[in-house]
Amino acid sequence: MRILVNNPYLFQYFSLVVLLLVLFGISFYKGQVALRKWSGIALIVTPVVYFYLILEAYTLNIPYTDDFNLLETIHHFHVANGFVGKIEVLFEQVNQHRFAFERTVMLIMYFFTGTVNIKTQILLGNLALLGIFYLLFLTFKKEQISWYYFIPVPYVLFNLIYFENAVWGIAAIQNTPLIFFALLSAYGMGKNDQKGWYLGVAAALLTTFTSGSGILTWIIGTLILALQKRFKLLFVWLAIALAIVLFYFLFDYQVIPSHTGSIWPHPIFNLIFVFAFWGNALYLDVIHPIANSFYVDMIWCVLLGAGILLIFCIWLVRLIMARTTLWSDWFLWGAMMFAMGTGAMFVISRPINTYVMYGGNIFSRRYMIFGVALLATVYVCVVILVKNFKNGKNIVAGLGLLCFLALNFVSYYLSVTSIRKFHEDLAIDSFYWTNHKTFLTTGDNFGDIPFWNHPTRMSNMIDTLNANGLLDFDQFKQLPEHKRIITETGDKSTRYNGRFGLKISYLNDLNNVPSKFLRFEATHNGASEPVYFVLASANRTILLPALPVPNSVGDLIQKQTYYSSNYQYSLYRAKLPAGLFEVWMMEKDPAAPGKWKSYFTGKNISLLDKTLANK
Repeated sequence: MRILVNNPYLFQYFSLVVLLLVLFGISFYKGQVALRKWSGIALIVTPVVYFYLILEAYTLNIPYTDDFNLLETIHHFHVANGFVGKIEVLFEQVNQHRFAFERTVMLIMYFFTGTVNIKTQILLGNLALLGIFYLLFLTFKKEQISWYYFIPVPYVLFNLIYFENAVWGIAAIQNTPLIFFALLSAYGMGKNDQKGWYLGVAAALLTTFTSGSGILTWIIGTLILALQKRFKLLFVWLAIALAIVLFYFLFDYQVIPSHTGSIWPHPIFNLIFVFAFWGNALYLDVIHPIANSFYVDMIWCVLLGAGILLIFCIWLVRLIMARTTLWSDWFLWGAMMFAMGTGAMFVISRPINTYVMYGGNIFSRRYMIFGVALLATVYVCVVILVKNFKNGKNIVAGLGLLCFLALNFVSYYLSVTSIRKFHEDLAIDSFYWTNHKTFLTTGDNFGDIPFWNHPTRMSNMIDTLNANGLLDFDQFKQLPEHKRIITETGDKSTRYNGRFGLKISYLNDLNNVPSKFLRFEATHNGASEPVYFVLASANRTILLPALPVPNSVGDLIQKQTYYSSNYQYSLYRAKLPAGLFEVWMMEKDPAAPGKWKSYFTGKNISLLDKTLANK
């Protein structure tokens, strides 16, 4: 599927969706039921299929940061002594979490295949989206609402707003199944029967040992059972919850003190912060440097979060006042509570003392999945609230489809470049580790390594993982040793057939410190395409992926292709070592498959500790 990496065919995807939408609309005017049915089904299926095709193309069997830690537990599980020792490994604490589910998935994979495939792990984790999708669809069926009104949902669930969660191994196998299990628990408890109760308990157990916020499912189940007046089962539920919580916090657990402060010195700021988390589906993939100016997307996140709170309150009043309830009423209430409760826990653990609208990369992209799932759930709630008003239902569905289509298209247009960068950085990580004992994907400074720059832990871990067949960096080892790259692939007599430039600016980093920011840029006129910027000095050779620059929206429509003929790579100055470097461009040699060819740009750059000169 490398073809989708080189060209994601966004124009074709967008055009297909628009065409299907036109056909679906025409079917109502012409009364063509068959056309309506098949165009409607295609509208639902298309974003789902495209999402998984993109994932298949852009994910790699290469671990990233905390993935190494989870892989290490497979080795620890094998060498652990006795049953208790293996249980300690399975439920080993990571911060405040216990990743027993994630480790179990990896152990099962290892048992059947003899290794752990990160790419498979990512795809398995993202399959939980289909579970969320199906549970939400079942509510439409239970509420006797036409499935046509469900068409907007896949466009909000299957997009790249949460791209980090979608393509990172540990995030994919953690957060997405976590939400599915929590919704499955609420679904089971809402069924108001014995089988549903058993399902609720089983799903709550899975949720608890997938991530720390999974403990919320026991609170949600308690509230549902109490309002349903199922007091006998409530007593058993509380007994199980107590046993689980005691095990969670007493079995081989160490309390980690928090130094982040409290929400109470700045309650208004943090209330706005939690609104922003609830509405984070609108948090665009653009740079949010920490600066005293408002960011429009953050304002929309806050407004959406406030709107979500309003719908939650209306739903709760409706639930309390209803003479009879359906399982869908309890399920949707529980689903909203879990996502909103997770947001509240996030803010409590990371309070702020300023306006969230000032920006800063305050949210990791892996947390956007909670906002997306919450937004899809709230849309379903709103449709149910107005289901007896045909015009109101049509307006809600029309606005939902318009907004979710726009969100879907914008997310792909902005974030395909982000997952392309992640893909290419991971692919070159083995080169960095072999030659420089660091990673391109990790750290703020050249030489940084995961796990707090411990001098030996990463080396020992990689050696252990290689010895156990759990890591295969060599699958992307296609390059010579870094000092021999230019001598084996380059010739100064042949210059690069294009232009090279370097732009230098200052951009606030995550610590709100203005830092030097570099952007390498190149154009190309030949038949082949550059793969790497090469910085070659007497002591080091550094490779930086040459990432194609997306076309503007106008050029995307006119040229019908996502990428232009320009290439670039951006990073903070601290991520590169000091030295005087020649700049080369490396391409795959068209005359010799599997070989490389480097071309001198005629440029040299001097990277000093505090200054930078471009010659």
